[in-house]
Amino acid sequence: MVIGVGIDIVKIEKLKEAVQKWGTLFLNRIFNSQELENIQEGRIYYQRLAARFAAKEAVIKALSKNYPLVLKDILILNRKNGAPYCEVKKKIDLDISLSITHIEDYAVACAVAQKKV
Repeated sequence: MVIGVGIDIVKIEKLKEAVQKWGTLFLNRIFNSQELENIQEGRIYYQRLAARFAAKEAVIKALSKNYPLVLKDILILNRKNGAPYCEVKKKIDLDISLSITHIEDYAVACAVAQKKV
């Protein structure tokens, strides 16, 4: 049974500007060390950051009615095959499915929260 659906879009340039202005202070306020270790610097570094930020926001929206969360409560990681998945630090009895995509200017994420079967 679906509990909630959330979607978010992030303009990559805005996230890049925040990182360049605030540096690790900004990054550590949103991401944990495990997430940051998995995002390697390179050509699409800011796209990856923005996609994970959008995923966190999408999860918050999907769970907002029943589970108040903040960005640091949510970890966005990747399976060995590259598929994104979500871990929530707070106890919830839900499965969260994610879809993330990014291009040059935007990153988008969708989260679906379902009761565990």
